[in-house]
Amino acid sequence: IIEMSSNKINCKCPKCCKLSNYYATYTRNIQDTPLRCKETWLCIKVHKYMCLNPKCTEYIFLEALEFAKQSQVKTDALLNTILAVSIFLSNSATSLVLSLIGIKVSADTIKNLYDKIEIIDNPDIEEVGIDDVATRKGQKYATAIYDLKTHNLIALLEGRDASTLKEWLRKHKKIKVVARDRAS
Repeated sequence: IIEMSSNKINCKCPKCCKLSNYYATYTRNIQDTPLRCKETWLCIKVHKYMCLNPKCTEYIFLEALEFAKQSQVKTDALLNTILAVSIFLSNSATSLVLSLIGIKVSADTIKNLYDKIEIIDNPDIEEVGIDDVATRKGQKYATAIYDLKTHNLIALLEGRDASTLKEWLRKHKKIKVVARDRAS
């Protein structure tokens, strides 16, 4: 357990952007990436703020952390580690492997992480990477399309046949570069 405390004195209201001073503190416990293969928790004393703008609808707001969103119990770095390992293994196998290095996460939690991933398509994209991926190992496949500049997933098409890809490409006429493997 690593105990930390915020040193912020004031914060802008997320709705009206008026600067406010903190009025109370609370503790957040957030699981982080393991240190020396030991489960690691951050126990952080953070602030609550009261908006000073009487017309604002946001009466009380909480201090934002750059490494974890407001309701997260795991840091962004830990979530990325879990997803990176789970790409290559089933959710149950990922849970088992991660437990060996100090990350306790259930197969259901891993599934929930995948369900929350937002795929934002960009019709003005110019450079893409295309590959087929298994959504269920050996049984169900999809075509993944990535932005080559940001490496973000921008589309996940059902199946891996050319017809769905052709239809997607028709809607993205600005594409100039396509990187792919040698699959048909």
